[in-house]
Amino acid sequence: MKKIISVVFAIFFVLSAISAQTSTSDLTLLMANAQAGDPKAQNSLGVKYYNGEDVAQSYENAAQWFEKAAQQGNATAQNNLGYMYEMGKGVLQDYASALRWYRMAAEQGHASAQSNIGWLFENGLGVEKNYDEAFKWYRAAADQGNSYAQYSVGWFYDKGWSISENNQEAVRWYRLAADQGLADAQYMLGVMYENGDGVENDYDEAFHWFTEAAYGENVDAMLAVGFYYEYGMSPGEDPVQALAWYMIASNYGSEDGAKYAADLSSNMSEEEIAEATSLADSF
Repeated sequence: MKKIISVVFAIFFVLSAISAQTSTSDLTLLMANAQAGDPKAQNSLGVKYYNGEDVAQSYENAAQWFEKAAQQGNATAQNNLGYMYEMGKGVLQDYASALRWYRMAAEQGHASAQSNIGWLFENGLGVEKNYDEAFKWYRAAADQGNSYAQYSVGWFYDKGWSISENNQEAVRWYRLAADQGLADAQYMLGVMYENGDGVENDYDEAFHWFTEAAYGENVDAMLAVGFYYEYGMSPGEDPVQALAWYMIASNYGSEDGAKYAADLSSNMSEEEIAEATSLADSF
């Protein structure tokens, strides 16, 4: 099963604001422009209602303003409205409506919408699962630099979904997304270096990418960093660092992290445990 970022919807179903307007006068002007029918202002006001920025938070109001802009052909608003339907925020959850609005935006070249369509087809949400369609839309978005789509293209090459398995291509696409800071891609790039898939086996590179992903709040990467410190696979054996990373993973809800922390700490001094705890608490 494809691994999903713990905050995937916040990352890959991105709600994009058109302009940041923070002062009272700017908000008044924004509302006036939105009410006058300016689609960019309508979308921006929807974002403000979504986030509760300068206005009372309201998904219902956000969806209404997104729809006003979307009806005028604003691609960002169409993507945002598709997200609202997918997640059931401010509207009844309706994958078919989500796909319809995503497709309108995607046909205008909106990369996030293209990636979102790929997600729906990959997971069979509102449509029959179809890896060929998913890959097509992910690739369109990836070619525009969308990091989640690049990660997904890498995953499809990695697993041989829709296309022939190709580890070198998987690494190439993972790296493109990893260089943009996408934690899941960084973790998978670490896995490729650890296993020597598509690249020469290199524990130092694996540790580098696991660490990057761990700081990006990827729990599997946190466990991997802890493992590397526990067994000295790259940075040298350091039980305090290992325990700290297991604790951090546990703090993010990892049962494995809690188990590994308990096992490792049973052979450590109170001083070492206290140091590890302090490191974990400061994460």
